[in-house]
Amino acid sequence: MKKNLLIALLFVLAGCASSEGPYDAVRTFSDAEQSMRSEDYERARKDYQRIQEKSPDKSYDAFIMLRIADTYYGEEKYSEALVEYQNFLNYHPVHKDAAYVQYQIAMCSYKELETIDRDPTPAHTVIREMKKLLEKYPRSGYEDQAQQYIAICSDWIAQYEFYVAHFYYKAGSYKATIGRCEKLLKDYPGSSAEKDALYYAALSYLERGEREQARSKLETLEQKYPAMKRTAEALLRKIPTP
Repeated sequence: MKKNLLIALLFVLAGCASSEGPYDAVRTFSDAEQSMRSEDYERARKDYQRIQEKSPDKSYDAFIMLRIADTYYGEEKYSEALVEYQNFLNYHPVHKDAAYVQYQIAMCSYKELETIDRDPTPAHTVIREMKKLLEKYPRSGYEDQAQQYIAICSDWIAQYEFYVAHFYYKAGSYKATIGRCEKLLKDYPGSSAEKDALYYAALSYLERGEREQARSKLETLEQKYPAMKRTAEALLRKIPTP
């Protein structure tokens, strides 16, 4: 926060100080800022919330709301942070920090991503919220980061789809394997899971006697991934030429 804005806020807070005695708005704000710098987020949050409680006109102040949200994020309490960031946008949708807040909303979900065998919902949410950032706040300065996380999460979902497909393959559910692999190949072309999806789709088609579909997948595998050329050729030799 720019120095002049902080000074202005201090003057406003000073005007909020009442005759209650011990409460000093300026000192409380200063203590909160010091706690933020020290990463003592719980203490900082209590002071910011005290300002809201003692100074009704500051209840929805953008700076204070943002600081409270950031304290939760700093503590890795992402669910609570998400609620506070959403509240900020509800009250301040065109604020100069709105793009940052939208970015943080996406990051709250990103921080909740686990291993690829877990629920992919957070990854889908990151993509949705990062796309919202790009649409609602163009030229915000977050374009590169947004595109990066969209790519990361898209690849994460592709890996999840293959994880499920491979599970079905090991269980002998070849139709389900094909369904998952085909969806992966259609929705996430070029992903890190594409090579495996082509291979296991081909194997599953072979298991089902669907030779032409298997041939198509193996030829694509051979063309796109030279390291798999011998493997693909060995399987292709097993498929009679029409």
